[in-house]
Amino acid sequence: MVKICLDCHYVNAGGAVCTECGGRLVMVSDPEAKHLPDTVWKNQRVDYGARRGMIMRFTAIFAGSTIGLYGVRQSFGMAGPWSRVVCFGSIALGLTIWWILHRAAARGVRVWILAKGRVHNARLARAIFLAMLPMKRARKREPREV
Repeated sequence: MVKICLDCHYVNAGGAVCTECGGRLVMVSDPEAKHLPDTVWKNQRVDYGARRGMIMRFTAIFAGSTIGLYGVRQSFGMAGPWSRVVCFGSIALGLTIWWILHRAAARGVRVWILAKGRVHNARLARAIFLAMLPMKRARKREPREV
């Protein structure tokens, strides 16, 4: 269970005394913890966001490889040129699913951490989807001396 020091705001994995300063620790759900500065809660969102990202990336790897390998396995039973089409198509589909989920994980964590409380839940999926799209970034040009 996560506990936060009231004195130095260090996050501990448990215990009653802070390992850094020796101060008293409180659980995240305690009423005393609600009065801690916003920087402590932003740090907590970063930690939880990193965990969410890791889980989502594992799902991307697992789903992409499962779909790709299943299609390759099924292609061996087909005749002639269809076996190659299905084989390469399933590999391409597996890589595409991996890429989409991997990008969604990276963008979703950033949006969730940085825009907590500023993005409505109904617009969160749209914000993540738009952040995934590759956009050309305008290069800033320095003014030329004449």
